[in-house]
Amino acid sequence: MSNTTLRKIDFSFLRAVELTAVLLIAMMGAAVTTLMPLLVGAYSDSGSFTSVQVGWLTSADVAGILLASTSAYVWSRRVNWRLVTLISLSVFILCNYLSTITSEFEPLLLVRFFAGVACGCAYALSLCALGDHKNTDKAFGALVTIQVLFGTIGFWLLPEITAQQGFSGIFHFFNLCLIPALILSALTYPSNSKTQSHTVMSIDGSYYAAALIFFGVVAYYFAQGTVWAYLERIGVVANLSGVEIGQILAVGFALSALGSLLSGKCVAMFGRNAGLWATAVIQLPCLLLLYNMDSQHAFWIYAITTIIYQVMWSFVVPIMMAIFNDIDKSGKLIALCIAAFKVGLVVGPPVAAVVVSIGHINDVIWLGGIAIVVSIVLCIVANNHLKQRISSHNVSA
Repeated sequence: MSNTTLRKIDFSFLRAVELTAVLLIAMMGAAVTTLMPLLVGAYSDSGSFTSVQVGWLTSADVAGILLASTSAYVWSRRVNWRLVTLISLSVFILCNYLSTITSEFEPLLLVRFFAGVACGCAYALSLCALGDHKNTDKAFGALVTIQVLFGTIGFWLLPEITAQQGFSGIFHFFNLCLIPALILSALTYPSNSKTQSHTVMSIDGSYYAAALIFFGVVAYYFAQGTVWAYLERIGVVANLSGVEIGQILAVGFALSALGSLLSGKCVAMFGRNAGLWATAVIQLPCLLLLYNMDSQHAFWIYAITTIIYQVMWSFVVPIMMAIFNDIDKSGKLIALCIAAFKVGLVVGPPVAAVVVSIGHINDVIWLGGIAIVVSIVLCIVANNHLKQRISSHNVSA
């Protein structure tokens, strides 16, 4: 075998290692959001925290990720990716370990916030690396696939693990997935291929429409911070076992990929507004059934409604992101879409916790339903404003 052939094999192997490392990190960047129902359940079952404290603990990781991912707009193209990633992953792993030996609220809250910051730094750089990939469609497609696989495995296995180990089991599971990412990143990691030419946020489009879609996405993810975060608790109140809930959520998470596949076809045939309305029309009855669920038929009602709910979540997010992207011709606004996701997820759990503390667990369902309606209306108004702007531009041209 010639030296040229060997060099090609070595290069291909290194590229495969790089991509695997990036995908594992990006997978873990969404881990807290993905497994949020189990995290809320584990915190609650520990008996160490009040319902309000559970809400704040759930938001702590997301708040750290929000801070890191938002600030990454400024620093992501100015740092040594490999060095920052190795430091971030090491801190993330350390914080997860400290979380397994910490049971007091204030120290755990602080540890989880720093875990979120470390996670967010590594996550932001992994998304930049995937964006620089020569085939971004395949790269982001692989990301969705590995995140769905992670969520499916997590929902299937963790209920039994947390029943034995409490919330520590979740953080051990995180580290089990993070250590391979750290090892691979130490071997090789992509380098920044683009220089950052801007530090000031400005867009080439309507700030009014940008504000509408931003707060529309915030409202939708506020609903997820209420309904999704407390979905495990809702099942427990309906007398479902932790294993049954985990299996149902695992199946729903696996099937949710169908939503993103159907989204593009629906938009092509009927337009974005139709897709947005369809989300509200389908998700709201699911929430209504969930709210009025009786123990006799709880298993099937919970299974059917949560699976459909997850499919429609995957269905509507690409539509929201497309509106987000098209409002700004410069392509910079889309960077704040992740921030909008996280703002909703930071605010949702504490608000839901307060509602639960003064009412009933099912009250988070109507809270989430209102947020979904607000979100869909804001997104439709933003999309209509975008269409009018495009139409007027075409006329003037």
